[in-house]
Amino acid sequence: MNEKCQVFTPENYVEKLLDSAGYIEHLYGKRILENSCGDGNILVSIVRRYILDCRRNGLIDSKIKMGLEQDIYGIEIDKKHFSKCLENLNQISELEKIDGVKWNIFNVDYLKWDMDINFDYIVGNPPYLTYSDIEETDRMYVKENFITCKEGKFDYCYAFIEKSLLSLENNGKMAYLIPSSIFKTVFGENLRNMMKSFVTRIIDYTEEKIFNNALVKSAIMVLENNKKDNQLSYIDATSNISLKINVNNLADKWFFTNAQNLGTRQFGDYFQVSHVVATLLNEAYVIKEWKEENDYIVCNNYRIERGVIRETATPRSRKYNKKEMIIFPYYYDNGNLNKYSIMEFEMRFPGAALFLNINRKKLDKRKKDKNAKWFEYGRSQALVGLDSEKLLVSTVITEEVNVYSLNRECIPYAGMYIATKTEEMSLEDAVNILKSDEFMGYVKAVGIHISGNSLRITSRDIMEYKF
Repeated sequence: MNEKCQVFTPENYVEKLLDSAGYIEHLYGKRILENSCGDGNILVSIVRRYILDCRRNGLIDSKIKMGLEQDIYGIEIDKKHFSKCLENLNQISELEKIDGVKWNIFNVDYLKWDMDINFDYIVGNPPYLTYSDIEETDRMYVKENFITCKEGKFDYCYAFIEKSLLSLENNGKMAYLIPSSIFKTVFGENLRNMMKSFVTRIIDYTEEKIFNNALVKSAIMVLENNKKDNQLSYIDATSNISLKINVNNLADKWFFTNAQNLGTRQFGDYFQVSHVVATLLNEAYVIKEWKEENDYIVCNNYRIERGVIRETATPRSRKYNKKEMIIFPYYYDNGNLNKYSIMEFEMRFPGAALFLNINRKKLDKRKKDKNAKWFEYGRSQALVGLDSEKLLVSTVITEEVNVYSLNRECIPYAGMYIATKTEEMSLEDAVNILKSDEFMGYVKAVGIHISGNSLRITSRDIMEYKF
């Protein structure tokens, strides 16, 4: 199993998870499943609660032992963690003077686990693997067997959520600690549509870092079978803001706000927002240190023709006033992108060809466009609209939206660029919109929380903003 997904739940969040599921009292005879149990830190808390509740209700230890064997289930795919989980459960039961429990803990893949059992409670912290991290065989199995993963670049946890929902008893409840990105990612739309009729509560840790190495923030999500109404209780755990949201008002992306965007004009009607060029090997093209020499710039003793050099930029380089250059192996003619043949490029720009050839092996190994030549960028789609004055913004917004003006010659390689589509509005108008308090409020609603108070947005988010 990919070790990236073996991240175990901190103890204080375990208790919040169980409380959110309502796993508090009258637990005897109620089946509970933890389907990615790791070393058993959630199951240990479950067992403690179970034993304490049974004793409060006057059950003798022999009956409690029977209940532990019938009501508590766990699954762990990794053999080492499975063994450690059993060890930890035996330790806690022996401390409570209940020996020889035959645990229903299975060393299997939950997504392939075929048991005809439904549960009153399902809790856990499902494996979080992005599409690119999932092994090819697992990717194909998930795509073939789970509706939420039929299309696009799904995350592994989508399948866990889907299977768990289908494994609940009629009035069953589940509580998962999940990456909050699932509320807004493009490829999570099928999952969100499935969850709408089940979700009752979300506790969003918008600025808390629960897992040290995680790039996105987490949330506790509670889902109930046979949900009685259309209301969702949303809590921002950082700001302590609570909202009641009608799930029928949740669109493709889930915005947790009751504020109404009353704008009638859409940003994308006046401006094109696109991601910048993707060289797929910036180290080969971007030049950060050089000296000028007549019709050449010199980098690492290589003389590169000025005719193939453009100014470049990223939001970071502009923020810190750092100047950079980029090899641009194309040319524009009346706004149209033109390409060189291999012979033409190598003859007209022998210095640039030699410089790029330093990284030839890496350039050839890129997963580039089918017809891309060895010296060209890996992706060329974004180049079509770059031959104009434009704005540059970052995909990550922290506290305020920084907007940078770029001239026609500049070819940015990070962030998103914005160009005009009509004569009705200018780039200056775009700056005013993007720097407004209203747009920042929109970013806070639509963005995916990552490190600290930073939010990640997409070009589509900006295009869909109404003002």
